Amino acid sequence: MNYDKLKKELLKLSKEEKEQIIEEISLELNTPKPTKSSVIILRREKLNNKQGKCPYCGNTGYVRYGIDKGSQRYKCKSCKRTFTEYTGTWLDGIHKKYLADKYIEMMEGKTSLDKIKSRLGINKKTAFDWRHKILSSFEDSEKKRFMGITESDETFFIYRKKVSNKLSESQEREEKRQAREKYQMNWWQ
Repeated sequence: MNYDKLKKELLKLSKEEKEQIIEEISLELNTPKPTKSSVIILRREKLNNKQGKCPYCGNTGYVRYGIDKGSQRYKCKSCKRTFTEYTGTWLDGIHKKYLADKYIEMMEGKTSLDKIKSRLGINKKTAFDWRHKILSSFEDSEKKRFMGITESDETFFIYRKKVSNKLSESQEREEKRQAREKYQMNWWQ
């Protein structure tokens, strides 16, 4: 049986049968079946239980608005913008979201980018970008506003500017203006 015939037959199967075949092939290849990450599940549950807020305006009033590429969409009642469960998170724009949990585990275990790349089957640049997305999301969540009294002391910096013979544009304009004024004053006298 060639590939095209097999594909046609597989597309005729029900969703449950397709999932069962994927699971059996995953076991045969000794690779885990792609599943929703626990990070993703927690975020969706939070939004479905109306505990989240619009990432654009911060309003808590929103409704479910269909499904887009496997992710739940929501529409804000206030600003009328739509968003998914990933909008405003580090997972926004990532294609292989099912690898998020394994990536975080490896990152916590201080695994090198080369090992992460080979184990997850992703590009090294992708692994690098994910690491920076995750780290910057932690930075954003840990920012706190200053409250109370803040004091500072005098600090002096040595600042040297290289001196050049050429005047800056503003200085040149000023000299031309002064020359015009001087000429006009002499002309009237």
